[in-house]
Amino acid sequence: MLNDFISLFFPNNCSCCNQVLKKGENYVCVICQTELPRTNYINQKDNPVSKLFWGRVELIYGFSTFHFGKHGRLQDLIHDLKYKNATGIGLFLGQQVGQEIKDSLPPNTFSYVIPVPLHPKKKLQRGYNQSTFLAEGISEVCGVPMNEKIIIRQVETTSQTRKSKFERWENVEDIFKIIDARHENKHFLLVDDVVTTGSTLESCALELLKIPGSKVSIAVAASGL
Repeated sequence: MLNDFISLFFPNNCSCCNQVLKKGENYVCVICQTELPRTNYINQKDNPVSKLFWGRVELIYGFSTFHFGKHGRLQDLIHDLKYKNATGIGLFLGQQVGQEIKDSLPPNTFSYVIPVPLHPKKKLQRGYNQSTFLAEGISEVCGVPMNEKIIIRQVETTSQTRKSKFERWENVEDIFKIIDARHENKHFLLVDDVVTTGSTLESCALELLKIPGSKVSIAVAASGL
């Protein structure tokens, strides 16, 4: 009753269309959810995200749940998540990824959900790691524990935005470090918000594969491929 009373004076609005959310809707209204550009990549073994890493890192699964297009609703959501402290959007997107996993893959496919780490300085500057909230959403839906204590980002990198493909790869080489290798023979689901060249995800996945018997899959909320 208290929540209903508060919502009369401070209504929650849809992050896409700004309309007041109805009861039972969170962050994005049902209509906008149906209009988000889904990929169905999880059911395509040779999808563009998976193929992006061929010859670079051995993955079990690689997929994105949504297409990322310029000036689209997904771009607005990701922008608000990364730069406007809209962490609830990360949770929402993670839940969407998690539901896709739950509907498409066998139970207990993954041992841990691992968000791509931010460097401590960058995390302090932003106040949070957006990938953590994606991972939390996936963990909540799939019942797979999230773990942020296996791997860290040990080198602060410069922005990737204006770099060439080779420069992006060079910029993220050896930037991650395993700090807890007591997780042998596990299947890690590595999570990030968007994939473009895949250089950061590649570097992180290769480091995780140094753990004996480990397997790695990659899930991102959106891809611009």
